[in-house]
Amino acid sequence: MKFLSKQCLAVTLLLMLSEVAVAASARQAPWVGETLDGRACTGGNAGNFGPFDYRIDKAQLPIVEDYHFTPEVEQLIRGATTVHPMGDATYTLVKFPNHHRALYSAVRFSLGESTYDSLDRYVAECFLQRAISFTPNDSVPYLLYGLYLHRLGKLDESLKKYQSAETLAPNDANLLYNMGLVHFDRGDFDESYRYAKEAYSGGIEFTGLRRKLEEAGHWK
Repeated sequence: MKFLSKQCLAVTLLLMLSEVAVAASARQAPWVGETLDGRACTGGNAGNFGPFDYRIDKAQLPIVEDYHFTPEVEQLIRGATTVHPMGDATYTLVKFPNHHRALYSAVRFSLGESTYDSLDRYVAECFLQRAISFTPNDSVPYLLYGLYLHRLGKLDESLKKYQSAETLAPNDANLLYNMGLVHFDRGDFDESYRYAKEAYSGGIEFTGLRRKLEEAGHWK
């Protein structure tokens, strides 16, 4: 059996990393769209490491998550390499634009679910639009965008995002549940009931939507 020298191992590792960088550089993850108040979305680029698809490029995840997307960052408690948790969440999203959990952290931050003050450069809609542009076949950024808009009271816009997600993941029980909620808030009780039944059949255990429909007299 032949063993590689340390020098050969280093060269091999360097070549492997170079191949990863070349493959990632062939992808584009531009900042697109505008903030909800009409400012152009801008941000950093992935450089020579990324951008990567969160669903596929699993081998590269620990390189970013172990140092930047710690549990404290995800829960918006504190940063890992920066003072502000969104600094590390942003680094994660620059490298993995459709990182589902980091996108959800960005949504929660923009909705005020953090003790840190809101900052203009950390707006969820920009991260979400970039994710959708980067991986338009991933249903989760659409779902999270719908959730974000729903929480902001933008019901029609929220429904459109949920519908985009539904075309990609028609059997996602979590999505179906949220579609039931937005239909309820829009006053579309029949549609809300239909989605609620599908969500509960799909295994959702949250009782909130059923309770809403029962109290409104629309649970059959």
